[in-house]
Amino acid sequence: MFFKKPAFGLDISDYSIEVISLERSIENPRLLAIGRTILEPGIFEDGKILGKEELKKNLKNLIENPKFGKIKTNKIIFALPESKSYIHIFDLPKDFKKGEVLELVKSQAAQTFPYPLADLYFDFRISDSEVLLIAAPKKIIDDYLGVFKDLNLIPIALEIESLSLARALIENSKPVLIADIGARTTNLSVFAKGQLRLSFSLLIAGNRFSQALSEKLDIPQKAAESLKKEIGLDPKYQEGRVFLILQKEIQRIIEEINKIEGYFREKTGQSIEKIILAGGSAALPRLPEYLAENLEKPVEIADPWVKINIDILKKKEYFEKALEVNPILYSTVIGAALRGLSKDPQTAGINLLKGR
Repeated sequence: MFFKKPAFGLDISDYSIEVISLERSIENPRLLAIGRTILEPGIFEDGKILGKEELKKNLKNLIENPKFGKIKTNKIIFALPESKSYIHIFDLPKDFKKGEVLELVKSQAAQTFPYPLADLYFDFRISDSEVLLIAAPKKIIDDYLGVFKDLNLIPIALEIESLSLARALIENSKPVLIADIGARTTNLSVFAKGQLRLSFSLLIAGNRFSQALSEKLDIPQKAAESLKKEIGLDPKYQEGRVFLILQKEIQRIIEEINKIEGYFREKTGQSIEKIILAGGSAALPRLPEYLAENLEKPVEIADPWVKINIDILKKKEYFEKALEVNPILYSTVIGAALRGLSKDPQTAGINLLKGR
């Protein structure tokens, strides 16, 4: 790896594309390049590519012209949208024999996932006596791979977003819940001892917050978006009208977190020790305080820079623009790029490319 350029991280969502290139080691990473571009509606939706040529154009331009630095490799670690993946976690049978693991996994996949096994790429990891099995439809992944091939990008590993997030944000082995609140979905993932233990997605996130404000206050969507970003959960503004509307939506997320914690405690005897907020909608004003009060546990905004040397952003030619960078928007892609620094990125975790 000393002589090779590490693969860079790539994340594509309904709203945007992010790229991050790192160098050095996974223990001492240094930022080389960073970029983000906003996608027009209709190019990418719910994890599906709808406008292939437009996506290629946007991705090519971003890689060639990132906001800071230069990307000097065509190898990528790709974070697959959570909504396009299937996750199943199960215990190994007590009479399990090592040579039977693949057949057991295939049997579980066939029983659990809503696709024939022949139509899925899948991979798994065993930790203690628990199996983490992840799959995604071949059609979805093949569409991504087609775009990458057309742009001469070489995918080294393909993992789901929550695994990338955990690599960027989790410091120790204690039980943590990552709430990734994006534009369309909120993904709730519990990690303990560095392993994914539970995962759940719900269709309540930033777009739904704005829609509720627009409908209840009878205002245009743009005005609702501005209110959401500026006022958030401030109970004093407009006699608390904005607060009450958003509170109703966020209570549904709180209910799901409570259900997840109850299940996790029943299964493991452990409690979730803290919640980390990620995703663009996690920046909602006063959200951490509101969640901490309702869930009665520490809640913090993700800080993916904590593991990264970001001296490049302090350069004179970048400094002014660097102040505009919101690191929380890059949490997932930083985790993907960190995998690119490992000794063998292909085997450093779940890799859905193995199933091809």
